Amino acid sequence: MIEENIIIHKAEVSTKGEKYSGIVSLILVQKEDGWTYEVENMAHGNLALTWRTKSPEKASGKLRDIYKDKVWNFKIVD
Repeated sequence: MIEENIIIHKAEVSTKGEKYSGIVSLILVQKEDGWTYEVENMAHGNLALTWRTKSPEKASGKLRDIYKDKVWNFKIVD
């Protein structure tokens, strides 16, 4: 079980199933309007997710909530 206050600095996400096997790396970033994650290594730079939180802990919690579905493979890298 993951602790509530853990900060996820980097995670890898992919959909389950052979048809969709690509892995996306998400990195924690602080923007002017709050904390979020960016999709790393996109063709034209990193792509920020649309949501923001007030702390890195809350951003990590939101990320875990989003990707806990049975459809996702979710791996904490850092």
